[in-house]
Amino acid sequence: MKTLSMLCVSLLGMALATAAQAQSSAETQLRQAATGASFKIGDTQFRLAPSAVVSPATAASDPAQTIVGGKYAVSVDAADASPRSKRSAAADAPSGKLAAAVSESGVPAVVTSSINVYFNQPSVLADAVRATGGKLTYSSDIGGKGTIEFGSVAEAFEAVGKLQGKAGIKEVSPQIEQLENILL
Repeated sequence: MKTLSMLCVSLLGMALATAAQAQSSAETQLRQAATGASFKIGDTQFRLAPSAVVSPATAASDPAQTIVGGKYAVSVDAADASPRSKRSAAADAPSGKLAAAVSESGVPAVVTSSINVYFNQPSVLADAVRATGGKLTYSSDIGGKGTIEFGSVAEAFEAVGKLQGKAGIKEVSPQIEQLENILL
């Protein structure tokens, strides 16, 4: 009985180690694919991975080829992972609603088609929405923060470029969701 218990524990450990190793391989592929434009949120620098594909996470997501975190699965199209010249963030941003990025420390993230705007006066946020053509989805006058949504990540990056340095805007950055690496 003791031998059977030890065998079960050993097999479970080997299965978990194999899955973790596969996840590590996918993370390495994503870091290598992060050749797109860079952007900064707070003190953290990120780089887009143009050849990565973000999709809903499912139980069928292959951990050897996919980073699964929360509700997202990120996979890299190896055929399209060629290095790109350094261009503007808007030129490198995907045309979809979600994109993959990697922080300097190697932490994967999902970039959304929304931007966070930190402002001094509420009227500044209204002007930012008009100037960029986005849709206001969140606003807090007390907190001095608003979120503007766009049709694509590329449009969101264009808006960031338009709003940076404008009077009354403290900071503007793409909205991201950190991936907490879990296996399904």
